[in-house]
Amino acid sequence: MKKLLLLFGAMLVLSTAKVSAQEELIYSQYHFNYYLVNPALAGAEPCHHFMISNRAQWVGMADAPMTQLLTYRGRVWRNVGIGAYLYNDRNGYSNQAGGQVTFAYHIPLSNGRRYTQKVSYDRQLSFGVSFKMKYFYINNDLFVEDPSAGSDNAFANTSGWQPNMNVGMYYKSYGGFLGLSFTNLIPVTADIYGDKEMPAPLTWFLFGGYTFDLGPRKDKYIEPMAMIKMNQYWETNLDINLKFGQEVSDMWGYWVQLSYRHGFNKDLDRNNFQSMVLMPMCGFRIKGFNIGYAFSLDLNNMVTQNGGTHEIMLGYSFCYTKPFCR
Repeated sequence: MKKLLLLFGAMLVLSTAKVSAQEELIYSQYHFNYYLVNPALAGAEPCHHFMISNRAQWVGMADAPMTQLLTYRGRVWRNVGIGAYLYNDRNGYSNQAGGQVTFAYHIPLSNGRRYTQKVSYDRQLSFGVSFKMKYFYINNDLFVEDPSAGSDNAFANTSGWQPNMNVGMYYKSYGGFLGLSFTNLIPVTADIYGDKEMPAPLTWFLFGGYTFDLGPRKDKYIEPMAMIKMNQYWETNLDINLKFGQEVSDMWGYWVQLSYRHGFNKDLDRNNFQSMVLMPMCGFRIKGFNIGYAFSLDLNNMVTQNGGTHEIMLGYSFCYTKPFCR
């Protein structure tokens, strides 16, 4: 009986909260890779970037969410860039997996060489479009003790596919950058337990920042950045980030960042609530390899019930000019 109650609880959660689950689990990892929130970043630099990451939420709680992510983005021909990612997410009794492929086109706005020797002098306008697919499923074996219950309609239609698409634009000039993107342009529904799921909400991301070079050798930099995420239901998240880094030598460099996220969202009963998250993170570059770690701490009631969220990233970048590798 307890497992049956859990099952119907999961049905309720899926029908209300899962509409934006994919955006949340991918969006939360953008600090390591802005391509995750804007397809125009695919190939925006003269590089090939590869990244894998693992994100563990609510450490210390049973069946806590866990997400693995593999991404690639790069400039493949003249002004053309491509990108892709694959992910797998486990969240208690529900699971989802999916991916995205991206095409981007970059218009150079400077009169100099195709690739300048310093990233802060690049001026470029980029456009990108992505097509994505999500597969979601629930492991009913974790709920159902009686095998005959499997024939019940309440336990049918526990998986499905959802296609969608994103578009974005990105502008950078000297040390400044600005991006705007829209996700879930297609109002796709899915059949879960005989009911139509609400389409994933149309969501837009707006971010901007500036990289200030520091020191006589300009081997240090500080980068303030902010991002707003809002969907069609006016649920909003504001991120404020401050990053400091240093290229110690051609061999290695490091960076540290402190981020704060303030959310204005709705719970399962559509009541308004505010969320606050503090995210310290750091990373190292050793030649073309990048290693990053991030920790997220909820500054609300959940902080006393779990060990926060931990994320680790490993990446490799092959770039035609060194400044883009940081």
